[in-house]
Amino acid sequence: MTNFSRIIIFLFVLTLCLEAFSQGQAWRREREHIVLGLGGTGFMGDLGGADREGSHFVRDYDFAAMRPAGLLGFRYFVIEDVAVRGSLAYGYVSGDDAHTNEPYRSNRNIHFRSPIWELAAQGEYYFLRAYQMGARYRRVTRTRGWFGYNFSAYAFGGVAAFYYNPQGYFDRDQYNGTIPVEDLPENGWYNLRPLRTEGQGYFPTREKYSTISVSVPLGVGAIFVINRELSVGIEYGFRLTWTDYIDDTSRTYVDPAIFHEMFEGNPQKIALAEYFANPTSGELGDNVTAPGQQRGGPHNNDAYMFTLITVYYKMPQLRPSHGLPRF
Repeated sequence: MTNFSRIIIFLFVLTLCLEAFSQGQAWRREREHIVLGLGGTGFMGDLGGADREGSHFVRDYDFAAMRPAGLLGFRYFVIEDVAVRGSLAYGYVSGDDAHTNEPYRSNRNIHFRSPIWELAAQGEYYFLRAYQMGARYRRVTRTRGWFGYNFSAYAFGGVAAFYYNPQGYFDRDQYNGTIPVEDLPENGWYNLRPLRTEGQGYFPTREKYSTISVSVPLGVGAIFVINRELSVGIEYGFRLTWTDYIDDTSRTYVDPAIFHEMFEGNPQKIALAEYFANPTSGELGDNVTAPGQQRGGPHNNDAYMFTLITVYYKMPQLRPSHGLPRF
């Protein structure tokens, strides 16, 4: 073999190595993304649910209680298959015993709604890429997007702080408490936490709950590349929380007489507390919702979830030499 042939072979091998290295490092040029999400919320707590005894499993999910949600975030790939993401999400969650035909839950007749503001940090692991789906898929793939693939799937976990504020709707026509009609508040939505519907702050064993808590987001997602700058996907995330009061319902009914003591001189607040503490339909008799009877399930904390259609925009990078954007 001549020296010229050796040089040609050497240059060919070097070119292949440089190409492979360049492809292997391509993810570094595409590691920063703005994330937008739009979708719906879900709630799993003490209220609403399926036509059966309550549980904290998917079979008890109440689709009628879904509400809109949105998310804005930033994702950064630490290594090729692992990213971290920070996000701010907003949505509404709700629950209503009117949605279930289970006799005891329907008789309880409690409802709520609550905004959710969530600030989260999570890690994402990309366990599936297009090349893992077989040669046939590779052959029909033409568009080069992130790392040269058109499809990815990931799992994520993290930690979040969130704000919630349960509210209920007061209907004067449904009130049957102790306050005269002329002293009743107007129909409308009212914050439930200040009403202390389960005697929070009155009984030594029941502290007032905070409207700020912590959750653990866990979930999965999939991404489809449109071009090098834009991708779309779908994501489902379940949030385990450290509170059982997102729906203002956790323990047992209390004697409504305590509201006169707690809110003495404020008939409107007394009326609201009486109404929301025990709005039972009365179909199963008064003893079912008597003081000391079960109102909620204190052994399981509430949970909420986001299901989002996501859009990812790759942020432009600046060339170190003359500051021009590079995609």
